Amino acid sequence: MPVSNYDPGQELSSIDFRSMIGGPLTAVVEAQAQAALSTVDFIKAIGFEPDTEDETTGEITPGGPIYVQFKYPKQVSPYIPPRNGIIDSATLENVSNAASIDSVIITSSGGNNGNIVATVNGDNGIDIVVQSGGDGYSGSDTFVVTYTSNDEPGTTETANGTITVRNEDAVPAEFEELQLEVPILTMVPIPFLRVEETEIDFNAKINSMEYRRVGSEFKAASSLNTRSTTSGSITTGTGAFISLFAKGSARLKFTNSVNFKVSASYKRSSKQGSKVEKSYQLGVRVKATQDETPGGMEKILNILEDAIVGLPVTA
Repeated sequence: MPVSNYDPGQELSSIDFRSMIGGPLTAVVEAQAQAALSTVDFIKAIGFEPDTEDETTGEITPGGPIYVQFKYPKQVSPYIPPRNGIIDSATLENVSNAASIDSVIITSSGGNNGNIVATVNGDNGIDIVVQSGGDGYSGSDTFVVTYTSNDEPGTTETANGTITVRNEDAVPAEFEELQLEVPILTMVPIPFLRVEETEIDFNAKINSMEYRRVGSEFKAASSLNTRSTTSGSITTGTGAFISLFAKGSARLKFTNSVNFKVSASYKRSSKQGSKVEKSYQLGVRVKATQDETPGGMEKILNILEDAIVGLPVTA
């Protein structure tokens, strides 16, 4: 086919683009559907027991969730370290003229975090309450209450008090053995694959060319031959008497020949045609990602998570 009559559009129009582009897209859609079915099969196989069928009625009962059971100790009462020098009670000397309390100060060489609260009662006396016993105190420690007197308004007075202390032994921690049942679906990642992106690249390369080759060959040859010959004879007459005139004869013959030969040949050859090179390239790139958990499945997982409860182990 001569290149001058060649139309690349005809070559491209003969390509089945529907199959070349639609084929990969159809495969992607089918792969997405297979991924969804694989997720369903995974959930049924991993997370639920097989369905059971009633032999009499033929009724099918769906299988329940599969739980992972294990036991563990749970601390129900923490360890309490020993404490010494806890303020157990406080006694203040008799006061009957208090109008208001200014401050309460505990005098101790090693006590910490103790707190004594003083309030004025209806008889203008002072009531003492140990709000925090602290630790590190001793029976020789004292406290001082500064108050405003109602005998002379604006005048402050002090009252001294003593404390008693107690010691507490350490309390060991208490544990209870519990049994935990956890739905297995809440412990394993569920595959939710989604095709996020699909790229189809199609490249067509068509090279066409027409060629014509013409060759000429010329040959020539010549030859020249020359030939020359000479022949002749001479005769003279002699005798006893010498004559005034001598008698004689001479004859010569010359021959020349020339031979010239010329040969020539001419040859012309030609060759023409056309050549078309075609190459096609199809590239398909698919990107899949882990999709978010569907809303319905997320609610089921939340329900299963709320059902995780530690139960005491019964003997």
